[in-house]
Amino acid sequence: MVACETAGITPYVPKPEPGLSRSKGHYPKDRFRYEAERDVYICPGGYVLSPSGSFEANGDMVKAYYNRGACKKCWIRHLCTDGKLRQIVRYDDEAVMEDMAARLAKRPEVLDARRETVEHPFGSIKQWMGQGAFLMKRLDNVRGEFSLTALAYNIRRAITLMGVPALIEAVRA
Repeated sequence: MVACETAGITPYVPKPEPGLSRSKGHYPKDRFRYEAERDVYICPGGYVLSPSGSFEANGDMVKAYYNRGACKKCWIRHLCTDGKLRQIVRYDDEAVMEDMAARLAKRPEVLDARRETVEHPFGSIKQWMGQGAFLMKRLDNVRGEFSLTALAYNIRRAITLMGVPALIEAVRA
């Protein structure tokens, strides 16, 4: 997303919603207010969660925020976590994701167009080619498998749109 904005491209991608806390009935991350100038989160109980270190997760740098002392005495901790403390994770480029979420809120119809154009090939691949899950293991093998699947899809789509004679003629040119 950062690379797109640097290149002058305005991306419209929904912000991922981590659902572990929400699925357990706890407060979701959006109930915690981020204050950029102080680089802290304010929890629903009014306590300040400070940054407590950075680490890499799935190739992205993230920062963890928590306040062990506040969680010990918080009267609504049971609404935040089952554990001893609640940790909030913030990605380095989360501000970009928040800006994009605000853009999407202003133009929700963009996601409909995205669904109709971008996600259609993936549905077709799953339905036509029985490609519900990858057969290979390890990232390089999965990339190779997907490349072959995409190539087969593109050839099939070209045949549907142009017909075999026109496709053969286009290859000769």
